[in-house]
Amino acid sequence: MIRTDLAYEAHELLSGNLAKKIKGITLDSIKYNHGEVIKMEIKDEQSEKKIGKKKGKYLTYETNSFKNIELETKREIIGIIAKCIKDLGDLENERVLVVGLGNRKITADALGPKVVEKIKITRHIFKAYNKSYDEDYSEVSTFIPGVMGTTGIETINSIKGIIDKINPTLLIVVDSLASRKMRRLCSVIQLTNSGIEPGSGIGNMQGSINKETTGIKVVAIGIPTVVDTATIVNDTIELMQDKIKENTKNSEKVFGVLENLNRSEKHIFIKEVLSPLYNNTFVTPNEIDEIIENLSNIVSSAINIALHPGITLEDIKN
Repeated sequence: MIRTDLAYEAHELLSGNLAKKIKGITLDSIKYNHGEVIKMEIKDEQSEKKIGKKKGKYLTYETNSFKNIELETKREIIGIIAKCIKDLGDLENERVLVVGLGNRKITADALGPKVVEKIKITRHIFKAYNKSYDEDYSEVSTFIPGVMGTTGIETINSIKGIIDKINPTLLIVVDSLASRKMRRLCSVIQLTNSGIEPGSGIGNMQGSINKETTGIKVVAIGIPTVVDTATIVNDTIELMQDKIKENTKNSEKVFGVLENLNRSEKHIFIKEVLSPLYNNTFVTPNEIDEIIENLSNIVSSAINIALHPGITLEDIKN
């Protein structure tokens, strides 16, 4: 079974003709120099069942890479994500709870906690001065519930307990996701008002976090930071098949070509196939640390700008 947390990837998994026949799903896109925003809406329960994703709006920003981008481009991306948050959250003098899901001890799962650490928190100021409105800042609090393996408490129960206590009107949830395509690893930001199901992409369901279960509006923000081994192998096989077809007139020779290569030649061949897409990328702890840090800066800045009118893109310095 191919697992993905990305709604438009789930749409891709359907055959082309079937996908076009699902009238309850709309797709649109806006292209930018550095990426693209894909707008997708699942409008009814029938479409929800066919695609396997909750009814609601999904806004997905995709680019080739978030690494080594210039400051002006980063500001543009942050502005785009901030607008998506505003649109999905229908913001109007909200009391906001920002929750970072994941395990901060595992780098690929630490996106949520790292984002929350950089959020501008204001609830204590609102309470200290008995304020209900400020033209420059919203009332914002944060929470990092941890994972059930270290707390013994289901994530949804922890969040509902906080909501019952402080009565926010909007919940923003940030989490790491799973993708079915290697090329989308750490290069896609998905935002949705349909909520989120922590752990669903890796088969570890912990209960849905959405308007129905929390009682308030929810905006979920996620970035795919993991793919399973089957996805990596599948991508490699597909790329190899395409490469062989380009260089072999008789497709029946595909297996013969592979069998005639020795170990060293196979290594060179696979490296040649993957190089145009991954540019000889090696997955290392140091690299994922850098990527997660960069992505957490982008997402946290977008949330701060969306929630606090007093914070602008010009305040982003690096």
